[in-house]
Amino acid sequence: MFEQFRNKHLYKKTQIVVLNTHGVVLQSDDFIFKIEANSAISNFHPFFETINSLLETKDFQITFSCIHIEFNNIKKTIDVIFNSGSNDESPFLILIDFTEHYDNFQSIAQEKNESILSFHLSELKNQQLEHEKNFKNKFLANVSHDLKTPIWGLKCFLNYLEKTELSEVQMDYVQTLKYTTNHINHLVQDLVDLSKIESGQMELNNKKFNLIDSINNLTSIVKPKALKKKLDFNVTINAISLNAIIGDNVRIIQILINLLDNAIKFTKKGSIILEINDLSLENNIAQIQFLIKDTGTGIVSSQKSDAFQSFNKLHKSKKIDGLGLGLSIVSNLVRLMNGKIDYQTEIGKGTSFEVILPIRIDK
Repeated sequence: MFEQFRNKHLYKKTQIVVLNTHGVVLQSDDFIFKIEANSAISNFHPFFETINSLLETKDFQITFSCIHIEFNNIKKTIDVIFNSGSNDESPFLILIDFTEHYDNFQSIAQEKNESILSFHLSELKNQQLEHEKNFKNKFLANVSHDLKTPIWGLKCFLNYLEKTELSEVQMDYVQTLKYTTNHINHLVQDLVDLSKIESGQMELNNKKFNLIDSINNLTSIVKPKALKKKLDFNVTINAISLNAIIGDNVRIIQILINLLDNAIKFTKKGSIILEINDLSLENNIAQIQFLIKDTGTGIVSSQKSDAFQSFNKLHKSKKIDGLGLGLSIVSNLVRLMNGKIDYQTEIGKGTSFEVILPIRIDK
């Protein structure tokens, strides 16, 4: 039975070549390569020239691994065992066909190397992205800080100038400058907020406040902007227990103002609606839904998530101001509050943003 197994599994993968002390082939079973008898083994392949120097040494054996041999259109990767023989035994070679083994090993090694290279490349990319992000945040923070002081000085100067005796034309100039300064100040604040959010320095200031009062104050700010464009602005509140809630009042109103400003910006005619609904109440946590609906141009975007990317402007018109930071800041603030944000849009008919925030009711 052993002989049967050897014949089937080993003989075709091994070859014995018997030599004389001069390196001439005396006999070969030719299971792998056909090697002519009475020929020099070095003629079979240059590798075997190394054997000649070992033929005179007796009782010596050495193994050569992973030898690539191509002979008569047969390509093999073999291990070679050389035995110098003894006084009673001729030198001989055992050729073992490990082609499949070495090919598999090479394939595995290549996959491993590629995996290691891929890992290191990914690591380098992550490090580069982290360095770029840190540089951007530091740059934004420094530039924003440096801009705040001159903007504040300009606003104070314009307030003083507004109180002096000015002609109607001069007053128009001052109002235009005040609008521009406020716009720049808003952009700078957006950059500061973005820098804080991306660097993980944005913290919520949760405390007790009256959301109804905050919405009334928000209405007094937003409604004049809508009326200036001859747009209807309506607020509907279908929620209870909003007189005493715990949360970050400033950031909640910032979310709503950003969304309402966008709605006004992209709406030429029609209406803007702010609707507040109480979806559920459990363990003193209310799920408050804020809907901001407009009849504007709609959002053109290949993917919904694109609208929330930094510096991604929803409208390509040069007539519409902005850096494309508003929705990015809004989505990050909503995420910071463990809330959800989504929108539905139809080109030419309008957009509806939905924000759901978990808000603690104070009892």
